[in-house]
Amino acid sequence: MAAKIVAGILFGCAWGWVCNLVLFRQMANNRAAGFDSLRGIGVVFFVRYLLDAAALVLFYLIVRSGYALMAAALSITVAVKASLLYVYARKGGKFE
Repeated sequence: MAAKIVAGILFGCAWGWVCNLVLFRQMANNRAAGFDSLRGIGVVFFVRYLLDAAALVLFYLIVRSGYALMAAALSITVAVKASLLYVYARKGGKFE
């Protein structure tokens, strides 16, 4: 049981970190192309949330543990917030 929970934590952290890297890259590409509308950013975030949900469903089908699923979901949330804080700090604490 503990191994499944640790696997959930590791999976959630890795998935959240990788997804945010892809998300930030896509947003930078949109900005470079001159497409910086709120709708474009919203679409990118919506696709990301769909991918998060699909990844969690696949993770549950592999481990079959509700506790591991909760650990993965919480870890995704924490990883996303941590990477957002990192980007915020890297930009000198200034919003774009």
